[in-house]
Amino acid sequence: MEKKLEQIHEAALDILEQTGFRFMSDRALEVLKDNGIRILDDVARFTRDQVMTWVAKAPDAFTLHGADPRHDAIIGRDHSQCVTGYGCSAVCEWDGSRRDAGLEDYITFAKLVHQSPHFKINGGILAQPGDIPAEQSQLIMMYAAALCTDKCLLGIPGNNSQMQDIMELTAIRFRDRAEAKTAPRLLTMISTISPLQIDAMGVDAILASAAYQQPVIISPAPAAGTTGPIDLASNLALATAEALACIAFSQMACPGLPVVFGLQCYGSDLGSGNISIGSPAYALQAKYTAALARKYGLPSRCGGSTTDAKAVSCQSGYERMLSIFTAMQNRVNLIVHSAGILDNFAAISYEQFLIDLEIMDMARYYLDDIEVSGQTLNTDLIKQVGPGGEFLTCMDTMKKCRTHSWNPQIAVRKIGYDFNAHDDFTDNIRKQKARLLDQYTPPVLPAGILDRMDRFMLGRGVSDAVLKQIKQMCRNSHTGRTGHTN
Repeated sequence: MEKKLEQIHEAALDILEQTGFRFMSDRALEVLKDNGIRILDDVARFTRDQVMTWVAKAPDAFTLHGADPRHDAIIGRDHSQCVTGYGCSAVCEWDGSRRDAGLEDYITFAKLVHQSPHFKINGGILAQPGDIPAEQSQLIMMYAAALCTDKCLLGIPGNNSQMQDIMELTAIRFRDRAEAKTAPRLLTMISTISPLQIDAMGVDAILASAAYQQPVIISPAPAAGTTGPIDLASNLALATAEALACIAFSQMACPGLPVVFGLQCYGSDLGSGNISIGSPAYALQAKYTAALARKYGLPSRCGGSTTDAKAVSCQSGYERMLSIFTAMQNRVNLIVHSAGILDNFAAISYEQFLIDLEIMDMARYYLDDIEVSGQTLNTDLIKQVGPGGEFLTCMDTMKKCRTHSWNPQIAVRKIGYDFNAHDDFTDNIRKQKARLLDQYTPPVLPAGILDRMDRFMLGRGVSDAVLKQIKQMCRNSHTGRTGHTN
């Protein structure tokens, strides 16, 4: 693999030197010129030394801090953090029907993420609410996430004004601006526009994060055969070039800024021209992304529980098992879209979310491997039981039965045939969702912080009615229709 990685790396540097990367922002072009980067029109051409000198300034790992230090998350090295689905505007029901996502869905997903031990990071665009003003949605989602959880926060990219508001709100949540700058608190995912460009909003998001010294994920997403070359090696080289250009720029804006190398390279359905996130091409490119990030000494982001399936189905199961297992096995540091996603990121599902938690449980159990020692081999016990004996009633089994075997939360393991397995599976999902929501308790904010957040939101034009609605939803264990599985 090392030879292949070196070839992809060299191709990426060749792309940046000879073809270049477009920054659709005068602010970015000024920063680049000030640091000796050659600009032709709005296209930057980097020498090999320039790229690697700037990229080397980014750390190989960093700690993202939650409001509660118990949820602090190390991003990088051998640590792997999962983040749930991101960016869907629709909710897919159990029967495959669709409806627009609402603020209630956003908050319910925030609660489920808060309750799951698989996640140390919450927020971002858990589901894009269609029932709030579009121009205020980013700020409202961040406010809701800050109230619903004391885990680390995933941010939302925006233009300069939107990013400033999000950063200011985060600073209030963490008491003041100075404290917000002392440690990474908000991780923002920034996408390029393949091939080989980034728009003004992406640049604004990088610069605002740099000003507040908050980490970013640089996440090119070329699809092989449409927005990227059909050969996977070439598609990876293109994505690597895009990521390295933006990472170098981020270090010019703030040397040492924590940044994640986040290739999200897709396959394509060339019959329709659509991306394919269920293709094995997606998982294969994720494996190389993780290896490239290690080569550059950077944290990685790729993979997830992804599928092209339109609804929860056998297809959604086998496609996402490949992608999430590949990401975990290759020690991807940040696995976004790890739960709930369906239909090429077009929809999110409560049922699929809960199934994905079980899939992650299974994958982690496998990857934790077997402990081999004198104690676990336990030949004395085997000698005691002897040929033809049984271990079910042994005291050793009794002591370890709740801790040493893997037991599902929703899978059906009944014996016999006098039941409906599909109905039992559905019922298990319903019960697990109800259990998580019933156990949810909103975090207690420090004195005065909520009032300051409310005043800030009102000053940005968000109505008091919306703020009260969010607070009420955060307090309720079940909120209307999202408390039930169809």
